[in-house]
Amino acid sequence: MFRFGGFITGCLAICMLSFSAFAREKSTVEKIGDYMQVIVPAYAFGMAMNEEGWGGAKQFAYAFGATEAAVYGLKYTVNEERPNEADNHSFPSGHTASAMSGASFIHARYGLERAIIPYVLTGFTAYSRIDSNKHWWWDTLAGAAIAGVFSFAIVDRYDNVVVHAGPTNVGVRVKF
Repeated sequence: MFRFGGFITGCLAICMLSFSAFAREKSTVEKIGDYMQVIVPAYAFGMAMNEEGWGGAKQFAYAFGATEAAVYGLKYTVNEERPNEADNHSFPSGHTASAMSGASFIHARYGLERAIIPYVLTGFTAYSRIDSNKHWWWDTLAGAAIAGVFSFAIVDRYDNVVVHAGPTNVGVRVKF
């Protein structure tokens, strides 16, 4: 069966990845981190669309938008120099915040079990930013914390209600 949410997610991921221009030669670790900052939130959006349609996608959009606004507001307010001395927009890590926004959305909305792999990918994204000398470790920690706080403050838990017919044909509601 064709899933509209998966189609939209795929289109978004392809567009975002195709528009990312690599200004210099990057290491494989850095390139993977660049992709994970897009793939993890795109996966969260697709999961929300697949599970419940626009209701879940709207919850994701609110949390993601608040995270990005806070991160970029801080980047241009704090003025912390990057380890590679490229500019003064090191704090907090936008890559890590973006990936963590997807992972923490899944955790807040659907539970920890479904968020384990996105959390691992977010951890790799944070590592890639430190390894590529773009961020200090506290920049990545702050980006992840900001995303986590917004996800858990904004996102409502999705209760998957399944109706089972009992022997008397009366529905029994079970929440997971």
